[in-house]
Amino acid sequence: MKRIFFYLLFWTLSTAAAGQNCARMYDYFKEGVTLEYTSFDKKDRVESVMTQRVSKVEERADTLVAVFDVTTVDGKGKNARKSTLPIKCHAGIIYVDLQTVVPMPENSEEMADMQMEMRGSDLSFPPGMRPGQTLADADMELSVRMGGVQIMNTQYRIFNRKVEAQESMTTAAGTFDCLKITYDMEYKLLGKHQMRTEYWYSPSVGMVKSVTYDQKGKGETRMELTKMTQ
Repeated sequence: MKRIFFYLLFWTLSTAAAGQNCARMYDYFKEGVTLEYTSFDKKDRVESVMTQRVSKVEERADTLVAVFDVTTVDGKGKNARKSTLPIKCHAGIIYVDLQTVVPMPENSEEMADMQMEMRGSDLSFPPGMRPGQTLADADMELSVRMGGVQIMNTQYRIFNRKVEAQESMTTAAGTFDCLKITYDMEYKLLGKHQMRTEYWYSPSVGMVKSVTYDQKGKGETRMELTKMTQ
């Protein structure tokens, strides 16, 4: 009985310590933190603005979860779309839902009648990353239904993830010490498509900037952290 008690005590203390470590390591694992991201098209026009606000931070077993309330508007500040996004931290490793980097269906009046289902693996960002390091791949399947009928099913695969360099990145939100990560993304939608992304990641705030290129190496879109409040 004593052995069971001490085991439970050790497990409780260990999981609490894991959550506290995550909270100390990452500045955005705090309630009320707000991150604003602006997306630009190839002609540098604003496509959308996404605001992510941490509504709560909670411990689930040995994992700390920051729940973001997400509001996205188009380039004119209209057609608001709301969702929630959990970002998890386990043993210092950040796990981000793949929906943050894959192209979602355009917002429209018909979207209100559609049901989207996403499943797959998360993007992982381990602590202590360094240039030359290879990161784990990820995949996701997106199904869209209307009236119970499936109208779209798309598979996404992210691979060749690699830490290329340590760089300073400046956006409208400030200057951050970042790791430049590159990866390829392949998806099937009326044929097979592939694109390449450069992604600047800061342990303090997560993504700072990303630039996506088409199969010919031409810049398609970019997303930048344009505001952060704590």
